[in-house]
This record gives sequence, structure tokens and C-alpha cells, in this order.
Amino acid sequence: MPLSENQIKNMEQKRERILYESVVLFSELGFEGTTIKKVAKAAEVSFGSVFTYFENKDQLFHATVTEPLADYERSLLDFDPQAKDPVKELESMVVKHIEVFSSISHYLNLVVHVISHNKKFPDTFTVLDAFHQNLRNQVRELVAAGQKKGVLREQDPTYAAVAYTSLLMGLRLNLTDEPDSDTWEHLVPSTVQLFGPK
Repeated sequence: MPLSENQIKNMEQKRERILYESVVLFSELGFEGTTIKKVAKAAEVSFGSVFTYFENKDQLFHATVTEPLADYERSLLDFDPQAKDPVKELESMVVKHIEVFSSISHYLNLVVHVISHNKKFPDTFTVLDAFHQNLRNQVRELVAAGQKKGVLREQDPTYAAVAYTSLLMGLRLNLTDEPDSDTWEHLVPSTVQLFGPK
């Protein structure tokens, strides 16, 4: 007998809860310190329920890191590399990116964990790296367009993009301010200066 819409919705919500709690636990306790039992307890589901959605802890960790990327991609890649006013587009992009990064500290801890243990999590790292490459490429394209118009200083646009994404990671990992703190807003002008607007 097929599942009802209500049952499907409940299952989706339960899976989302498991993933949400996994982000926090893997971030705070690491891969070794996080157990399926702890995840189940935090998500308020039975131990066996976790295995309804994930075969094992490795699969759960992979999903915890890679599945949020679809949402982040929509917001982080929402800028026009060929904008008529590259400086204005850069400023708007930086505001949006800092806003996103300020709100995902637990998730970024996972990203750092995967990057620093990339041989242990090769499949997860490959997905993260592809996402990062897409973001860098789009930023690089915008920087190159700004240089072509003469409104950004000459520098290697690829390295400018790498420096920018590294700065975003560093800001969130070095600051403990809450997302609604005005600290983030004050960081926007300095971040924009990385691209050397004339």
C-alpha cells in the first residue's frame, strides 16, 4: 500500500531533523565523537529510524555535508558575472555572502573538517571542491569583467577569487558574533577593497 501524503511529509520532516541535528553534532563532537545514538536522541527519533534514511554513519556524514549545498548554491551564486556595473554587483555580492557565511558557523566547521581530512572523506571532499570551484569561477568572471571595464585594479582574477572565498571562511571561523550583529555589516567595505575598486 502506497504511503499517504501525510506519511511522506512526516518522513521528510524526520529526515530533515536528523540532518539538522547531525550538522550540530558532527561540528561540535567531530566524526568520531558523533554516534547514531546521539543523533537519534537529538533529533527525537528512534535509533532505528536513522537507518531508514541512512545506511550508516559515513552516509549520514556525507549527506550532512553535501545536501545543504543546493540551498547555499542558490544564494551564493545569485549574482551576475557580466553585470553592467561590476563594482555595484561586487558590493551586493559581498553583502549577501557575508550574510550567508555569518549564519552557518556549525556547517563551516564541517567543511573545514572535510578539507583537513580530505583523504578520509574523498567523495565528500570532491562534492565540496566542485561547489567551491563553481563559486570561485563565477567570482573570477565578475572580477575579470570589472578589470576589462577599468573599474577594478589589475590583479590575477583567479587568485582574487581564491583570496575572497578564503576570507569569507576565515571571517566566520574567527568571529563568534551572532548573525544579527552589526559586526558583519562593518566588514563589507574592507572585503570589497580586496578587489581594488578604483
